[in-house]
Amino acid sequence: MNKKEKEQDKRSRLMAATEEVFSRRGYAQATMDEIIALADTGKGTLYKYFGNKDNLFYTLVSRKHEKLMQDMRLVADDQNLGIEARLVGILAVWIDFIQKNTVLWQVLCFEMTCANRGYSAMPDADGNLRLVARWGDLPSQEEQENILRYHRLLSEEVEPITRVYRDGIRQKFFNKIAEHEDIAENIFFAVAMLIFVHKENSLHTIDPRELAENIVRTRLYGLAAGTR
Repeated sequence: MNKKEKEQDKRSRLMAATEEVFSRRGYAQATMDEIIALADTGKGTLYKYFGNKDNLFYTLVSRKHEKLMQDMRLVADDQNLGIEARLVGILAVWIDFIQKNTVLWQVLCFEMTCANRGYSAMPDADGNLRLVARWGDLPSQEEQENILRYHRLLSEEVEPITRVYRDGIRQKFFNKIAEHEDIAENIFFAVAMLIFVHKENSLHTIDPRELAENIVRTRLYGLAAGTR
């Protein structure tokens, strides 16, 4: 194994260990020492590649996020599919992803965005997210940026289904009362919450497409033109 291959092997082992530890312990209870031991590598190697615990977690979830976005955009961009079929396809990808990454995305949604500390992300006049405090004071600018990068991941993840819903509005697929893009976002994150809340029951074993079809059929009842 040459030097480049050894470096790649170390990174791969660190990523595998990172996913296992964070998926089992969440963020707060996970330790760098446990990850290092599981990866069978040195502390210097981990800090050389990732710097700190937050960057390590972000690297893991951002890699998963990139693959998720590729899969959802592939469905969203398929003009051979109708609006309902594209909505089902995107939600099927999302459900499958959340089923496989439940703890990691719970940590991302509830811990890394710092909602429990009273912080929310709001778009400014240019559409860029900024952190606001519902109570208390905001952290340093550096910490705000660290928090915002997780909000940006979640904001990007809702884009494919929002875009398809917007297409549906333009095509008059929806009734007038349903011509609000935030409905798509609400459906998207409601699906995640459904999986989060029912982590230990049959929702984690049901076929993602079957569940997506049932959700879309139920949610679109009365919203799509021609439904009763």
